[in-house]
Amino acid sequence: MEAQALFSKLATYVATQNWQYIYPVWSRRAQGISIGINLHPNHCCNWHCIYCQVPGLQRGPSPVIAMPVLQAELEECLRWISEQAKTHGIAPEASLVQDIAFAGDGEPTTSPQFPEALKLVSHTLAHLQLPILVRLITNGSQLQHAHVQLALQCLHALNGEVWFKLDAGSDAEMRAVNDSHVPLALHLQRLRTCCTLCTTWVQTALVSRRVDEQIIKTPALPGYIKALQAYQNKIAGILLYGIARPSQQMAATCLQAASDSDIEYYVRELRAHGFHVRAFS
Repeated sequence: MEAQALFSKLATYVATQNWQYIYPVWSRRAQGISIGINLHPNHCCNWHCIYCQVPGLQRGPSPVIAMPVLQAELEECLRWISEQAKTHGIAPEASLVQDIAFAGDGEPTTSPQFPEALKLVSHTLAHLQLPILVRLITNGSQLQHAHVQLALQCLHALNGEVWFKLDAGSDAEMRAVNDSHVPLALHLQRLRTCCTLCTTWVQTALVSRRVDEQIIKTPALPGYIKALQAYQNKIAGILLYGIARPSQQMAATCLQAASDSDIEYYVRELRAHGFHVRAFS
């Protein structure tokens, strides 16, 4: 049984469990099985990105997380993978699972319990003796808070990493794509902070938007390169990806997936400017 076949079986198993916080995905960017941690099962997020695949996305408070339930679900998921690996004589679960990722239906760091959840994951992996990479997928909006910065220091101690969202090279693009009124300059300050605390990749969705009967690629390449130029030696690299699944947001009608040729062009230009880039169409 290969990893993708195992994932299909895992997804079927999880569908019968009615778990609240743990979910598996086959991740293009992680390149295999990713175990997601969802701290916002109420579908609340402080941003409202036009390409978001979460149905019923809304702005609202973070829910209270039942930590014993989260721990039980995570342990059961890892135990199931371990049993399947032994039964079918395949690679150890640590090599089957590419990461445990804080992602979910909303921004993980807006949950006051994010630091506690991160410690829970750390202790669980240590107890089970599983060297699985831990990632935080974040919009970076909470990097000004001391408790989030401390959590990222803990993530760094785990040899984990951050995927920091940057879909824009201007304030206007941040408003249009992320529905965020945070100035780009402030967002980049938070990126700088993130880089000082933990290994950080910039993750960017390349999309085509229909605006006044014109198709506009976002982020526009010149502004995007200018925004990131000062961070070239601070970030681990750029994860550039196109839309793989339909958006569930109202703005989806003006949205188109970027073509493979568009992604290839951005990759060439970014590499020509000295950036390390990994691309996913």
